[in-house]
Amino acid sequence: MLAVEELTQQAVRAFVYALNTRDGEIMHHTVHHGFSFTVEMGRRSGGIEQLLSSKTLLAVTAQSDDGLILTGAMKYGPFPDPLAARWVFTTHDDKVLSLTIDDEAKLTAEQEEKAGDAVGELEKQATAAVYARVRDNDGRAHLPGTARRRKIGGVPYVHAWKPGALGAISWISTGVRLEEPDVYKSFASPESGDSVRKSASSRVDFRLSLILGWDGDDYQKAVVTLDAMSYFKDGTSWPDFGTWIKEKHSLVDRAVPRVTGTLTLTDPDGAVISTEEFTAKGVKPPYPMSFTREYALAGLPPGRYTVALTGAVKTGGFQFSGDDSTVDMDDRSITFDVGA
Repeated sequence: MLAVEELTQQAVRAFVYALNTRDGEIMHHTVHHGFSFTVEMGRRSGGIEQLLSSKTLLAVTAQSDDGLILTGAMKYGPFPDPLAARWVFTTHDDKVLSLTIDDEAKLTAEQEEKAGDAVGELEKQATAAVYARVRDNDGRAHLPGTARRRKIGGVPYVHAWKPGALGAISWISTGVRLEEPDVYKSFASPESGDSVRKSASSRVDFRLSLILGWDGDDYQKAVVTLDAMSYFKDGTSWPDFGTWIKEKHSLVDRAVPRVTGTLTLTDPDGAVISTEEFTAKGVKPPYPMSFTREYALAGLPPGRYTVALTGAVKTGGFQFSGDDSTVDMDDRSITFDVGA
C-alpha cells in the first residue's frame, strides 16, 4: 500500500487526499475549472460536485513513473464492495484537469485483501473527518451519534448529531421524548435490591446506581452513586437477640461506619478513562454512607461504557468486645450506552 504522502505528482497527491477526506474546499482548489471525470465501469461522468457526492475513496497500491496513473482498490457509490481500479489523471497548470477510472488494474489476492481493508479504514477516517469539520450553532464539532437534549414545542426530546434528510449534519430528533427532563436512563446494580454482605456480627447493605442525564448545556453526563447502610447483630436481650439492627449508638470518630473502595470508568475498548479511590463515611446514627461521582460525557465517542466498584470494604460500626466489624463487599458494575 502507498500512503498519500508517497504519491509523487503534487496535484494528484492533493486530489487523492481531498477525496479520501471528503474535503470539498481543498478539492475545489486542487482541480482545474474545467475538471471532468468518467467512471467507465459505473458509466458515470460529471464534474467535481458529482464526484464528491459519489463518496468515492481510493486505497493506492502502485503508481506510474510520472505519478499520473494510480492502481488500487476503490469504494464507489453504486457498489457495496471495494473494486480493483486504475485511475488515470491529466493535469494542467499544476491542477487536475480530468480523471478516468477503469477496471484495468490487476491486483493479486493479497493486494486485494490489504487494499480492501485499507478502503474500510479510509471510510471510517472520512466519516470522522466530515464530522470534525461540521460545527453546531455553539461552534462545537461532535462525533457521529452524540446525544443532546433539545426541546420541540417546549417538550424535551433526545437528539442525535447525524445527517438529516437533505444530508446536512445537525441535531436530528430521535423521537424519544424525555418523560423526566433531567433523566435519560437509570441503572442499578443489583437491579433487584441491595447487595447484602456480612460477617458474624456486622453487615452492610449497598447498591451502586447510575443516572444517565444531561448537563447545563444539554449534553450527556453520568451520575454514579454508592449507597450503603451498616448493621450490627444484637447479642444482648430478647426480643432483639440475634437480629440485625441499624447503627443506633453515637460512636467515636474511629468507629463511625465507612466504606472504602475504587470506582473506575472504562470506554468501549476497556481503556480506563477515570479511576479513583474513595471513602464514604457516615455522619450521624444510623450512619448511612453515600458517595457520588459525576462524569462529563460530551467529549466521549458514542458506545458502551462501564463503571465498576471494586475492592470495597466496610469498616467501623458498633461491635461487642472482640467482634470484627470489617465486611468485604462484592464487586459491582454497570454498563451503559453513551449516545443516542
